Amino acid sequence: MASECTPLNDLVLGSWRRIPILGKSLSSTQLLKAFRGSAWTTVGYGSSQLIRLASMLILARHLLGPRAFGLVALVNVFLSGLALLSDLGIKTDVIQHRRGDEPEFINTAFLIQIARGVVLWFLASLFAYPFAKFYSQPEFLSLALVASLSVLATNLSSGSVFTLTRHVKLRGLTILRIAAEATGLLVSVFWAMVSPTAWSLVVGRVVTEAFYSVGTHFLGTERISLQWDKQAARDIMVFGAGVLASSSTYFLAGEAERLVVAKFVDLAMLGCFSLAISITSVATGAIERLAGQVFYPMIASAVREGGDLARQFRSARYLLAAFSMFIGIIFIVGGKWLVAVLLGPKFAPAGWILQLLGFRAAIDVFTPITAQMLFALGLTKYSAYGNLAKLVFISAGLAVAFTRFGFLEAVWVLALSSVAGHIPLLLGLRRHLRKAFATETFGFAVVLLTLGMTAALQVFVR
Repeated sequence: MASECTPLNDLVLGSWRRIPILGKSLSSTQLLKAFRGSAWTTVGYGSSQLIRLASMLILARHLLGPRAFGLVALVNVFLSGLALLSDLGIKTDVIQHRRGDEPEFINTAFLIQIARGVVLWFLASLFAYPFAKFYSQPEFLSLALVASLSVLATNLSSGSVFTLTRHVKLRGLTILRIAAEATGLLVSVFWAMVSPTAWSLVVGRVVTEAFYSVGTHFLGTERISLQWDKQAARDIMVFGAGVLASSSTYFLAGEAERLVVAKFVDLAMLGCFSLAISITSVATGAIERLAGQVFYPMIASAVREGGDLARQFRSARYLLAAFSMFIGIIFIVGGKWLVAVLLGPKFAPAGWILQLLGFRAAIDVFTPITAQMLFALGLTKYSAYGNLAKLVFISAGLAVAFTRFGFLEAVWVLALSSVAGHIPLLLGLRRHLRKAFATETFGFAVVLLTLGMTAALQVFVR
């Protein structure tokens, strides 16, 4: 990551002198690592999204209808809910921990991950039936039971994933993920051609995660063993307690919205809603991946070594603020056109949903590096507070929207929810990194003003 005092043209031209950053000198080797990590993250995410776009174009436009996507949306939120409600942040802890390179620590983390995967698979199998009964969707049961195998497969991934991410060596992981998703896409398309049902999406998901998990065991040098370190396990679980609180509230404040919406709309509208969310997640997911795989490891390293964090944060913040505004304007202005081009007329309701959720997508693009900065300082509670604030806002807002108004007003609530979720992060910066607080508040104000004016202009033109 370049600091505020690093001219962009120096980076583009490949200057090899030592550049002051984070209060220290960052060598050309460290810069090269950061840029390679960014490049592979960008390539990987871009390729992944192209594959998913191809899947959307083929399956939604030609093979499957909104109802199939709505049914699979229920399956996905059910599984992601179980995963997030038991998230221990194992990879995150290995990346930032001082012992993160020790084989004993890595293998202990791997064994905890396996245990978590088995527990999740068991819970998914246990709760699938009552979930299906609650939503009166008997098809859900068999779909969820098969899809739960993808959660088990994910947690069987090699400990090499931890090490490679910690050192920003992402080439192999990126290529493997692209290959896995391409394989899953092919399976989904061929299945849908033979039987155009929700099963094509579920089987494709299982194949993708199984392919990736097996492939990770051929990367890096970490090998499976029964080596266990009690202190490492204790450290992982203590760190995981904070992450668990954050991820649990994240699910309730984010993913769970589809559970609520599913009770008040039919599966076809739920499918349109879920696809609109999928389109906005292209932008938000890219930033979250960059923040998690590049920005976070570099900041965590800087924290271990000591230095001025505010300087690097400032340049990254302004860059992401500009990108946030760009994304928001694209979705707010062109949401209906994007849906018409990508999905076709049978998914038309997703157009106005995408316009409203574009505001939330912009805030979600703005937020990740703030949370990652606090995470690197070992402060997981502010992310949990943010998710809790978002949850309270959504809960109260949806209760009013669905009892007194309708689905349109409910989507408005969801669109504004990320603003509430960002406030505790601002408070965290104000308390622990005051030099970055002014930068954050200024950028946040500019983004909100720009998005508000864009939305108002759309209403006026209409």
